[in-house]
Amino acid sequence: MKRTARGQDLVVNGPRLLQSLERLGRIGWNGEEAGITRLAFSDEDRQARQFFLDELAASGYVCRIDAAGNIFGVRPGGEGENAPITMGSHLDTVHQAGPYDGAYGVLAGLEVLRTLDDLGIATRHPLAVANFVNEEGARFQPDMMGSMILSGALSLEEARTKRDDAGISVGEELDRDGYAGTDRVAPGKYLELHVEQGPILEAEDLQIGVVEGVQGIAWWQGFFLGQAAHAGCTPLVLRKDALLGAADLALAVRALAEELGDGSVATMGRCAPEPDVINVVPGGARFTLDFRSYDPERFERGKILVEELVRSVAFRNGLEYRLEQVTNALPVRFDPTLVALVEQGARERGCTYRRMRSGAGHDAQLLAPVCPAAMLFIPSVGGVSHTPKEYSAPEDLVRGANVLLACALALAEPL
Repeated sequence: MKRTARGQDLVVNGPRLLQSLERLGRIGWNGEEAGITRLAFSDEDRQARQFFLDELAASGYVCRIDAAGNIFGVRPGGEGENAPITMGSHLDTVHQAGPYDGAYGVLAGLEVLRTLDDLGIATRHPLAVANFVNEEGARFQPDMMGSMILSGALSLEEARTKRDDAGISVGEELDRDGYAGTDRVAPGKYLELHVEQGPILEAEDLQIGVVEGVQGIAWWQGFFLGQAAHAGCTPLVLRKDALLGAADLALAVRALAEELGDGSVATMGRCAPEPDVINVVPGGARFTLDFRSYDPERFERGKILVEELVRSVAFRNGLEYRLEQVTNALPVRFDPTLVALVEQGARERGCTYRRMRSGAGHDAQLLAPVCPAAMLFIPSVGGVSHTPKEYSAPEDLVRGANVLLACALALAEPL
């Protein structure tokens, strides 16, 4: 039996959503200290993908997989195969992650579709839930790879050439066990529900974050080349210490971010000295750099200054260097109409909320240039994420899914 309803009057099946999160959280689980690891295209990621495909099939949704490995579960609409209103996020994780980053957005989108089925509500436009591959970039760079390919920001051919630390390519993993598909799905509008991954909502005792945009993200992989030497026999003034250069750079990019201001941040997340021996001056140092800024002009200026710093630090320390930019996700302002819809959904649900920006990158950031997109956050306890200690309260998880339901139904138009 079909029925009509306003989205703000409906609620998802909270226990079913929480159970789905718990079941998915067992995949890649390595204990309380190590948390969950599902690196992109790994066996654990493949198990998570299969879990998602099985859940879609059990609910009778049309499963579509594109050449990048992105998965879409489509619930048909009354007007046929027009571009679906799409919800989603990702199932891959960083090393030693928590259970909600990415996975929550995928399973909440699935729960929205299931709730509409339970209530017999048909919609004018089709609805879809998506899992985008390699959002984290923990194994292959750039991050947000699946949504980059879908949006045209990265070609599939180039993506297939990217290799992990072991030399395995994305293409090899896509071909293994038929990871890639042949379908093409273009979202009509995109909504992404996510845990905040920061402390703002909890600190201000708010329930929903209405995300207006995402700061730009630039990543580099670099290498300083100096001269390995005996730690006891080589005077300080004659050393070409590559690790010292990396340390100098880490401090310099931090100072640069502080100078640029407006929330700009810079991080050296990885640094590996070579030969990595206690009594040898490091002759080489591999490092990564992560620079982020919300203001487009600051972002562009900051990227230039970061690269200038690498050159100047290398010169000051007598080093040679290599530097390759591997990610360049521009700052994004989300569609004002969709942002207002999320705000309306939170307000009509009686939620406390605020408008905010995202400090982390998300698939919505890459999809925003090709279709209207918006995001909403729920609080992260302690503001932590990318760690086994990541936690959001069950009532917040369900509340966020209810706001997502209201927004998705408004866009899909109940019949």
